[in-house]
Amino acid sequence: MIDWEAVRAEVTGYLQGLIRIDTTNPPGNETLAARYLEEILQKEGLKPTLVESEPGRGNVLARLAGGGEKTLMLLGHTDVVAVEPEHWTHPPFSGALIDDYVWGRGALDMKNMVAANLMVFLLLKRQEVSLDRDIVFAATADEEAGKGNHGPGWILDHRPELWDAPLIITEGGGGDFSVGDQRFYTCQTGQKGLCRLRVIASGTPGHGSMPHGNNAILKLSKALAGLEGAVLPAHICGSVRKFVEGIAEQRPEAEAATWRQVLDEAHCDEALVVLPIDEEWRRELGAVLRNTASVTMLQSGSKINVIPGEATAWIDGRLAPGQTQESFVAELRAFIGEEVEIAIDQYTPPLEADADTEFFRVIQTVMGEREPGVPVLPYLMPAGTDAKHIMPRRPETQIYGFMPYRQKPGEEEMKLIHGHDERTAVEELLFATKVLYEVISRFASVD
Repeated sequence: MIDWEAVRAEVTGYLQGLIRIDTTNPPGNETLAARYLEEILQKEGLKPTLVESEPGRGNVLARLAGGGEKTLMLLGHTDVVAVEPEHWTHPPFSGALIDDYVWGRGALDMKNMVAANLMVFLLLKRQEVSLDRDIVFAATADEEAGKGNHGPGWILDHRPELWDAPLIITEGGGGDFSVGDQRFYTCQTGQKGLCRLRVIASGTPGHGSMPHGNNAILKLSKALAGLEGAVLPAHICGSVRKFVEGIAEQRPEAEAATWRQVLDEAHCDEALVVLPIDEEWRRELGAVLRNTASVTMLQSGSKINVIPGEATAWIDGRLAPGQTQESFVAELRAFIGEEVEIAIDQYTPPLEADADTEFFRVIQTVMGEREPGVPVLPYLMPAGTDAKHIMPRRPETQIYGFMPYRQKPGEEEMKLIHGHDERTAVEELLFATKVLYEVISRFASVD
């Protein structure tokens, strides 16, 4: 029998310990967290492997040996985004335990899941669960900076023998939400691709006192104006289709018909307008239905009296499953025209795992036992996780995002991710640990 009260204290302590290690990226310093985890694993009689892409950028992996089925990895990143300490109620690297909440940067993204994964991994060993496959614990560097040059991508390129995991569970899903009086949980089965590019306008340089008709800034401004209010075509993938259908099945027929209309690519925007959801969620749902393009930076000119010869805008593009950088550029051209150059700086393809698998069904079954009547739905994440570094190198990998969390009415902790006063409830950390242990042990144990 597992003493879950003892587990509560232990996993809470691991989260506090991780938060107290400042792994703000940049610069990262993830080796400090890797060594902390390495020591815990060694005390349990395990033999973790710590690898650095360069000094300070550390990753730690450990393995429980099992049978011949496909290896399952419990993956989490240890780096965090920057903070503005002056806006925090409690110091962001204190790991303070106040009113049954652990406070600090990473409490939700994602040192909480690293702690839960660690606890699950240790429990599997302590309980001597007979495994039908290897289970790998991985705590990696450099997710938040976007390029993954020091984490999973680096390991796959330089130490591929450490990464034989065709099945991965990580961040990106598990939160609950409500439509009317019906609650649901998400399990991320997909995430949008990334296509970051520059729009470049060229013109004739000259003296500011002598205007002419070939001004690069005006040319760029005209092109970007075409994106104002632009709605790119809908591309509805399997994860979104199952997500929306799952909601519709639980709603009254008149409302369900509106939800199903969201799946009609020709009329989805009409349905979005009248759905009984708040504006933030309406925006998110609209984003996962299509490719999106956000202008985020501009650069041109060096002096007030000089007409520049070039003007550049940066666009953060996110691609729906099934789309490519070529199809995205073609869609943009319809709005910005042909007078500007497009240069792609970074591209990672969208990804989508199968929701019709034994692993996904085990998640649904375990959650159905713990939360009867609250369905788990496939979910497409509009942003990205470490999966974006893995899939281009190992496209056969099935990656699921699931860290269950029940938000208290009025609290909405998930909105604190990357924000001020990030914190997580100890009760929810324990809940996630219990669920993940049950999912992994049920899925991966020898019958």
